[in-house]
Amino acid sequence: MKKFLLAQLIILLSLYSSAQQDLVIKGTKKVDKKYTPQQVIDSINKRFPDAKAVTYYETTPSTIERGWTVTTEDNLNASTDVDYYTVSFKQEGLQYYGLYDRNGQLLECKVQQKLDELPEPVVASLKAIAKDYPGYKVVEKNYFKQQNYSKNKEYYEITAKNGDKVKKLYYKEDGTLIKTK
Repeated sequence: MKKFLLAQLIILLSLYSSAQQDLVIKGTKKVDKKYTPQQVIDSINKRFPDAKAVTYYETTPSTIERGWTVTTEDNLNASTDVDYYTVSFKQEGLQYYGLYDRNGQLLECKVQQKLDELPEPVVASLKAIAKDYPGYKVVEKNYFKQQNYSKNKEYYEITAKNGDKVKKLYYKEDGTLIKTK
């Protein structure tokens, strides 16, 4: 039984989907650069002159109140009451997301890094909870560093699938499970 669980866990940890999903910020609508305030564009060009594949999104105040979250769902349908803009771009092999106000001030940023390996404490924690999620296979591993003026957060996001069911597990570097969605 131990060998079966260990083999299942090795498969769970070794599977990694190289398919890149375009992540967006929850509660946003993708917009053309020409609909983004010039102050936001100037701020990005000044702070990140080597940014590549820049994508612009409108973001509503209600989205900010609910929490600014990187996800693949919940795009904004109407461009009403837009005071914020989210920008996504690549630089030096990392994916960046920035939340700007309409005056071009960077309020918060998030850096995403795809991982081939996880820190040992995170791997150990995954092994411990593998029995809670039988049949799930790891399909994506990311490291996020989120910064704003009041706090910084670093965490690992593990996406596992079992057929159509998806679980997202969030870990601190020390292996502590923060939350599961």
